[in-house]
Amino acid sequence: MFRKSIIPILIFVLLGTIKGLTVLADTGEMAGSTNASETWRALQRLQTTATVLHTVAHPDDENGPLLTWLSRARGVRTGLYSTTRGEGGANLIGPELFDALGIVRTEEHLAAVRYYGIDLFFSSAVDFGYSKRLDETLEKWDYQMLLEDMVRLIRLYRPDVVISRFQGNRQDGHGHHQVSGVVTLEAFRAAGDANRFPEHLSEGLQPWQPKKLYITRSRWRRSNTETSDAPLLKIDTGEYNALLGLSYSQVARQGLSYQRSQGVGQTRASKGSAVTELRLVDTTLTEQENSEESLFDGIDTTIIGMAKLANTAAVDAEFAQLQESIDAAIREYDARHPWTVVPHLASGLKTTRGLIESVQRIDLEDSTRSHLLFLLQNKEQELMTAANAALGLSLEVLVQSTAARSSETFAVAIPGQKFSIGMRMVNPAPVAAELVNISLHTPEGWSVHRVQENSDLTGIMPIQTNEPISILFEVEVAQDADYTQPYWTRASEYHDAVYTLKRPEFRFLPFASPEVTGVVTYRVDGVDFTLTQPAQTVSINRPWGERRRLLTVAPAISVSVSPRIGVIPIAESAMADGEATFTATVEMLNNVKGEAGGTLSLRLPDGWQASPENAPFAFTHEGASKTFSFQVSAKNVQAGREYAIQAIAAYNGVEYTAGYQTIDHPDLEPRHLYHPAVMTLRSIPLKVPSNVSVGYIMGVGDRVPEALQQIGIDVEMLDREELRTGDLDRFDTILIGIRAYAVRQDLIAYNSRLLDYVHNGGNLIVQYQTPEFDAAPFGPYPYTMGRRPEEVSEEDTQVAILVPDHPVFHHPNPITADDFKGWVEERGSKFLTEWDANYQALLTCNDREQEPQHGGFLTAKYGQGIYTYCAYAFYRQLPAGVAGAYRLFMNMLMLGK
Repeated sequence: MFRKSIIPILIFVLLGTIKGLTVLADTGEMAGSTNASETWRALQRLQTTATVLHTVAHPDDENGPLLTWLSRARGVRTGLYSTTRGEGGANLIGPELFDALGIVRTEEHLAAVRYYGIDLFFSSAVDFGYSKRLDETLEKWDYQMLLEDMVRLIRLYRPDVVISRFQGNRQDGHGHHQVSGVVTLEAFRAAGDANRFPEHLSEGLQPWQPKKLYITRSRWRRSNTETSDAPLLKIDTGEYNALLGLSYSQVARQGLSYQRSQGVGQTRASKGSAVTELRLVDTTLTEQENSEESLFDGIDTTIIGMAKLANTAAVDAEFAQLQESIDAAIREYDARHPWTVVPHLASGLKTTRGLIESVQRIDLEDSTRSHLLFLLQNKEQELMTAANAALGLSLEVLVQSTAARSSETFAVAIPGQKFSIGMRMVNPAPVAAELVNISLHTPEGWSVHRVQENSDLTGIMPIQTNEPISILFEVEVAQDADYTQPYWTRASEYHDAVYTLKRPEFRFLPFASPEVTGVVTYRVDGVDFTLTQPAQTVSINRPWGERRRLLTVAPAISVSVSPRIGVIPIAESAMADGEATFTATVEMLNNVKGEAGGTLSLRLPDGWQASPENAPFAFTHEGASKTFSFQVSAKNVQAGREYAIQAIAAYNGVEYTAGYQTIDHPDLEPRHLYHPAVMTLRSIPLKVPSNVSVGYIMGVGDRVPEALQQIGIDVEMLDREELRTGDLDRFDTILIGIRAYAVRQDLIAYNSRLLDYVHNGGNLIVQYQTPEFDAAPFGPYPYTMGRRPEEVSEEDTQVAILVPDHPVFHHPNPITADDFKGWVEERGSKFLTEWDANYQALLTCNDREQEPQHGGFLTAKYGQGIYTYCAYAFYRQLPAGVAGAYRLFMNMLMLGK
């Protein structure tokens, strides 16, 4: 709970009063924009009360050009609602999967909507992986939960028009897409029905009925009920914006290109016409023309329309004055001198606040009063946003460096820490303004003290043009401060399909609001405006320069185990003879601003022992990290049982038992994903031959090497030089990581050396790749993946062994149907579609209503060695501790041995 608030955070944001709380890395605005262009966009927004909500299933599903055109060309208040954060997808830029990938894709989506110029929302549903059918998706997701989520958001955001990306049938393809369409179609009417979800009424949330529902029409997706004469609304999103020097479809493509983990938007859009087609599928308007000129035909979205809604002469003059102020600002706008509109904005803001008081006072129906206040409060914030842009105001809220001759600060704050935050405001415009107040908003329990260095900075004071105003605050973090982390969580990444919201006040938002925010109130022509900016830390990323990141709170000591889920190989299916021995790896990170020392130990099951019993640690500075290895002897281990090891770091009288993964990519705000420092161990019957040497060519990133190392396999990562000149014959097996041919140019360049390695007797395993694998003959014999390769998404579908006598199903571990039980998310992806007769298909499986897929596990004898292409998702199964996957993978490593 924040110390200074008037209304709940969620309503605060959904009313449009975002006030910079959703700042992205370094900047909250699209690259290439100017105050002139942003002022014009803000003025466009002032002319209308129109609101649109676009619904999709995943990040990157959206019609970005349409959203950008609505927001930037027509000033429409526009929201994008994604059912999921995309956790179940693949990742082209790093090893993050599941919840970590959800954070990456949320940040990428934020970067994209910075270009679209819109609001972004998410439901609580989790992307559980590719689904081909509506019914399968609804086996994972509760339909009523999804419907309630969307109805609630519609009632909060109050769109006039809803645009669904999907139509809710098999034409949508992905089961998640179908559900998004079905839910949108029902939510459109349900949101306006007071009998649907009546609990909303008790929360003060009123029914809201949008006027129109459209579906975006795609050239590759047509409704099977759509006729050639079905009325369509066509919008040219290729319209040119001279202030930006780009068309709206070009701006949208730049935004889409930030969704790098999915490899989308990588080609540039060109200038020229780019038509989006919309089909009207439902409306509450009684007189709807067959041919439409606009999304808002029949809907009054004007300022005077608010006066008509009020339907009382008591406010007509005030609404007319508001209209005149907005018209004057637009009429006198000059891109070279955008600040000339500020007096009109001040007049409009004064009128708007007077209207809010009038609407609260005069006799109106409750529903009418509620909606007028909603619209006017939006206009209040929009007028302040326009003024801030027109003036070109700058507000920096930066943690202060304690180092001489350096602007770099600490990386994260810790509970109990004291530090300084400086606020620096500049008004570069020649407009007379006064500073009314400057403050720092912090969570409850924090201590904030303003350092009065300049006696002139008291009371109301003039703001001189282009002269900085600086204020210093001393801050102390509460001893019991919460750590900065996503407000959503789930117990199991592999089995839970809905998030639990730890802080429900942030429901629907990408992330919780920043911990600390600077707030400035300034006055122009007697009217008060507000400007906000989150507090940031500063680092120098040489040679690229300064990076500013949100101020976050983290523990003094972060403790993480690797892997979080492991296995204990045992020789018998019932009870292991003697002891099972394995390595537990613990990584520690110091966030203390200086020296920190203590003891690291493991809490073990009864009878188990660790060597050493404990390990002292000593750090000298923040950011120092160290990895500790414990040899664990486990007694009386039974097959099929789970055991837990807890890592505990004792420092300064406190035990630290959790740690975080830093998720940090270029152009994205870093985020922390926390995990208990607990290693869950599953004892499985598994024979692991000794002295097995594996070379690993990492692709986009996966956790397979850690999984193998945990059971005692020697894994060496192969870089460019190893591929170019290294002795590859020293490895029993070489593994190629997922999607490596998409990102490793050295692999493509020296692929022939890997084929030579096979020919000389080596065992090469290629894990799943993407269609780039067809770019050259990378295998020893011809094959084809195709542009749209098959995948088997039902993780529990039956798998059949095609060649039962093949060694991979016998040595060193016998493989049966039971070894394909308990898999997570999927069977596999990117199966080959055609292959030479020298390849032998070993497994087959298929989803319901899918033909059997033989192209997921192929081996070939080549010279003296063996070449394998395996699309089965071992990169998901091994980190999840799936017993059968370990057994089969071990057999793959031993092929030819």
